[in-house]
Amino acid sequence: MAPRYSFAYGSNTDAEDWRAWCARTGHEPAALKAISTGILPDARLAFDFFGRGRGGGVLNFQPRLGGYVEGVVLEVSEAGWRALDQKEGVPHAYQRRQRHIILPDGQALEAIAYQVIPERQEDFVAPPPAYLNAVRQGFAAHGLHPRVLEAAAIGAEGCHLLADVFVYGTLMQGGFWHGPAAQAGITSILPAQATGTLFDLGDYPAVSLGAASQIRGEILTFQDIASALPILDEIEDAAPKGAAGGMYRRTILTVTDTTGRRRRAWAYVMAPENLSGASVITSGDWRAHHAQKSK
Repeated sequence: MAPRYSFAYGSNTDAEDWRAWCARTGHEPAALKAISTGILPDARLAFDFFGRGRGGGVLNFQPRLGGYVEGVVLEVSEAGWRALDQKEGVPHAYQRRQRHIILPDGQALEAIAYQVIPERQEDFVAPPPAYLNAVRQGFAAHGLHPRVLEAAAIGAEGCHLLADVFVYGTLMQGGFWHGPAAQAGITSILPAQATGTLFDLGDYPAVSLGAASQIRGEILTFQDIASALPILDEIEDAAPKGAAGGMYRRTILTVTDTTGRRRRAWAYVMAPENLSGASVITSGDWRAHHAQKSK
C-alpha cells in the first residue's frame, strides 16, 4: 500500500513551481494536495546538493537534534508518488525517508520526506535565484517563516533551534526527575500553560492532546538543548525524532507563559490508547493534585 502523505520543505511547497513542472512532464498537478503545515523535528535545512535541472544548489534536510524545519504536508495520490519520485530523481539523487511530522496542534502523522542520498551530498552549494524564489514563494503562501531558508541559502545553520521544554509533572521544580534534568543545564524556569487533558498514572501524570483544558506546568530553558533531549527522552521513555514506540512521544506545542506570550516548546505527550483506566486531573495541575493525594 502506497504511503499517503509527503512532507515538502523546498520547491514542492510552491504550487506554481509544481504546476509548471507537471506541464513540462505531462503529470497531473492535482496528484498533490496541500492539507496542512507541519514540522520535521530534529532536523535542519541545507543547500548541499547540485541540482542539474536547477543549475545550482537545492534543498536537503540533515539531522539536527533540538532543531526543527517547517514545511507543508501534502496528500499524495498513487500517480502523485510516481511524479514525485521522478521530480526528485529517485533513486539517483534523492531517496524516500519515512518521518514523523508534527502538526500545528501537536498531533503527528507519518510522511515521506525526500532526502539527498549520502554520496551526492556536498558541503554547500549556493542556490540559483529562480529556485530560491520558488521556495520563498511557497513559504509565503503557507505562512512559513523565511528566516531558516535565508540562513541555509548563505551556508548558515538552517533550522529553528528550540531550547524550551514544557513540563507538567515530575520534571517540574521539586519533582523526582527535575534534578537529573537540571544536570543538562537549565538557564531559566517559567510557569506556563498548555492545552490538553492531564491524566493521573499514579506516581506521575501524562498529557493527551485534543481537548481544550488548561494544563499548568513550567517552561524549562536549556543551555544546550542537543545535550538535554537525549536525557529527557530517556527519562520519558520516548523514541528519538518524535517517533512513536515509546511510552511518551516528544512533540512541539504552543504554550503560554506568565507574560501572556505564546511560544513553542518541546513537550512529552501520551497516546489515548495508553491511558485506558487512568483518571482525569480536572484541575490540570499535577503539583496541587499530587499534594492533595499525599495528605
